[in-house]
Amino acid sequence: MVINLAMYHLRTIEALHRLRSFTLAAEDMQISQPAVSRALAEAERRIGGRLFDRSTRSVVPTRLGEEVSAHASMAVATYDEALERISRHMNGDDGVVRVACLPSVTATLLPSVISDFRRDLPQVGLKIHDEPQENVAEKILNGTVDLGILALDSSIPAELEVEGVASDRLVAIMPAGHRLAYRDELDWSDFAREKFIGFDAVTSIGPLVTHAFAKHDVDVDIVQTARSIPAVGGLVSAGLGVSVVPEMVVPLVKFEGIESVPIAPAIERTLVVVHRKRGPLPAVVDRFRQSLLS
Repeated sequence: MVINLAMYHLRTIEALHRLRSFTLAAEDMQISQPAVSRALAEAERRIGGRLFDRSTRSVVPTRLGEEVSAHASMAVATYDEALERISRHMNGDDGVVRVACLPSVTATLLPSVISDFRRDLPQVGLKIHDEPQENVAEKILNGTVDLGILALDSSIPAELEVEGVASDRLVAIMPAGHRLAYRDELDWSDFAREKFIGFDAVTSIGPLVTHAFAKHDVDVDIVQTARSIPAVGGLVSAGLGVSVVPEMVVPLVKFEGIESVPIAPAIERTLVVVHRKRGPLPAVVDRFRQSLLS
């Protein structure tokens, strides 16, 4: 025999067992006392046995009532927990946010945002993917991640929504004691007489620096390229040449004994957060997006 009890039947049984009073159970469930009586009577009819012995002064569970009440309590608790989890998910208080971003952003911009976000929402999971520029948009489009942080350029697909996060001025870096390190500001033409350490074309920095030199009609002697900021910093520190990096990442190479000097006219790297245009973002993802933009 299959017994079919609705959630209001189970809530009634649980409340009566816990409170031992029709009046208190009605108040607890915010329904009328006759409604409690009807729900219990219907539950007993469907089960085929008496669950509570009741009088004007007491409500006492039968042996069957004790057994059924134990299951009812577990069912109600599980159901309420599920509703709470769904509510938290819909409100953006729970879930997982997947973010792909440039390594330079992971090491500089992101830590403080994550710290504040975790303080407010410690139960939300964050999965961070360090990726070169070309991979960030791809991971958004194929659904691997929810949000991406990358440098603004023409390669960003039209299917992605783009919002500005920060601007980051390009600066020169060179070994301590280098002749350019004593200048308050450099001109782009100053690099024409220097050996230059460049970034690979797949990075966000490489094409931007190449464009800057082309814009100012400067030919540079690129003696070595690398993909990561620490690698470029190490090569510069070893005296192999000078380079240009976003100002945001200078602290990442300062330990190499490197100096930085501003360049004029200033050229900035614009960092943006991107996500798919199709459909609204999950609430928890949107909350992290807002944290990035604030």
